[in-house]
Amino acid sequence: MKQTHLVTGPFPELWRDADSVVVIDGIGLDGKVFVNDPNIEVTLIKSPEILCDITDEEFQAFESASELVFQDLAKELNRQHGSVYPLRYWRIVVGAWFQQFAQVVHMRLKIAEYVFETHGALKVAKLDLTWQEILPVTHDEASLLFATDIWNHQIYVEAFNFVANSSAENVLVSSPERNKELLEYRQNVNFGLPTPQPKSKLESLLAKIFTKSESCLGRCCSV
Repeated sequence: MKQTHLVTGPFPELWRDADSVVVIDGIGLDGKVFVNDPNIEVTLIKSPEILCDITDEEFQAFESASELVFQDLAKELNRQHGSVYPLRYWRIVVGAWFQQFAQVVHMRLKIAEYVFETHGALKVAKLDLTWQEILPVTHDEASLLFATDIWNHQIYVEAFNFVANSSAENVLVSSPERNKELLEYRQNVNFGLPTPQPKSKLESLLAKIFTKSESCLGRCCSV
């Protein structure tokens, strides 16, 4: 029985042994679809065509949901730091980063929702990476990571898992080469900055925020 795979990055190990794939933004710099095996049936999803249909009402719902998440973030940051800073303080300190993150997550969720509604449950292969490996250290690094194939692969998988409630069914793909590429890229971007400690409070906090963001922003996608 043919099973269709979801492909969210230009990594051949993600479509190994597949005979049918749905590819999100699968066009490389050469203008060709990066799944170039003639034996594989390819369906291409072009995210700009989906995102251009977002209505003013949907965007307003997103803004309302993201504000609620940010208020929760400010409370959690105060709790973590033992402080009582007002919301305005945290908006100055982390507001720009959060708004960028929320917009990226919202767009990925919108596309994942379209994929699930159009193609149903798909088999998902996911590179075996930890949160720590893709967690930005600075706002500048976040801007750069959000544009990389490997970060978008991970966030699209998480978005689709949320929409389809299918994280338990992901196939983890071990790819030391990808881990090495990501590590070297981040070392170059963050040259001279301290390395985050494994299992840091920030990692736990952001994992909690991402889960809350998915829930709130996911609901506003359906408006």
